[in-house]
Amino acid sequence: MKVASLSLACIIACTLSLSGFAGARGSDQVLIVASEKRLEIQAEYLRQIYPEVRANIENALGWRLLSAPRVLLVGDKEVFEKMSGNPMVSAFALPARHSMVIYLPSSALDLYVLHETFEHELCHLLLHDHIRETLLPKWMDEGICQWVSGSFGEILVGRGVAPSDMVLSRHPIPLQLLAVSFPRDKDSLIQAYAESRLFVDYLVAQYGKEAFLSVLQHMKEGEPIDLAVSEALSKSLENLQDEWLKKLHGRSAWLLWVSQYLYEILFFLGALLTILAYVRLMFRKKEYDPDEEDEE
Repeated sequence: MKVASLSLACIIACTLSLSGFAGARGSDQVLIVASEKRLEIQAEYLRQIYPEVRANIENALGWRLLSAPRVLLVGDKEVFEKMSGNPMVSAFALPARHSMVIYLPSSALDLYVLHETFEHELCHLLLHDHIRETLLPKWMDEGICQWVSGSFGEILVGRGVAPSDMVLSRHPIPLQLLAVSFPRDKDSLIQAYAESRLFVDYLVAQYGKEAFLSVLQHMKEGEPIDLAVSEALSKSLENLQDEWLKKLHGRSAWLLWVSQYLYEILFFLGALLTILAYVRLMFRKKEYDPDEEDEE
């Protein structure tokens, strides 16, 4: 590791062990540390939007952020990847320390994307403020934070992953396999994020936001997810997954059929429009007055 990287690693270690700030109660404060001077613009931006972002998350979940969060902005890719342990992510949360780390590349970063990433990671901190880590499956943790922030979060920023990449394959990964960790290869990782988001979206759309939040409340009270889902939604988690997959496969099959026969469909529609135009023209000719036609 380079000397500069060693120095940065020391800054990171010191930042994340600021016990005085970590113990601060209430959520009105936020500590944002930029590892490089060039990142101060983004740091100031996050300080300005923090009250609004915090309020959005709290309103969405009906819970309060209990502690002041700490944010570390890192510009060194090598150092960040050593911290995250995954070259595919560009941000991660440390709920036990009520902290998050965001990688910001040297190229200009869209502040809108930074906003969504910040909101996504802050959502992780809020969830873990109220639900024990052992009770919160990773797919639900990620799915909720995508649902709240409206983004796919930490795998987008600076990693060449676009929202259009977030499509499911014809063989979804069973959610049980995504309870503790996500796959590390790019395609499977994208698949895991997409499934998490779509299943949470399905639960909210099918049973309503209040019913879904009731699931989270049961988990906050110490119930495992299977029991929480059964009590709040009156169905087992396994049955809900089966229903979701059936609808998902039906929709996927329809989309696949459309994509395979797109040109034929467009050609047919074009021909149909031509026929309709011809029939309309014939009717209009029949309605013409012969004298008017001679005058014309």
